[in-house]
Amino acid sequence: MQVLCKPSDETPDLRCPVCNKGFLLYWERSSHEQRLAALPDIRQALREHHEDLNFLTHPGPAFNIPSWSGLPQFSAAALLGGATL
Repeated sequence: MQVLCKPSDETPDLRCPVCNKGFLLYWERSSHEQRLAALPDIRQALREHHEDLNFLTHPGPAFNIPSWSGLPQFSAAALLGGATL
């Protein structure tokens, strides 16, 4: 399952466990249970951004978890989740 993370300080869906930055989450079609089950993996990916010397922080204004090589606005999570970038 893919999720698009877009920074937001206003009513974020999730906060990074390291820096407390807020993110709105845009999901591919999935059930509420699947989304809940994916949250620990998303938190872990956000933690890893701070460990990766290529990022030092999160990788841009919007990014996908798992990472995706295309532009974030064309990811399945963005298109199916209704993200505006």
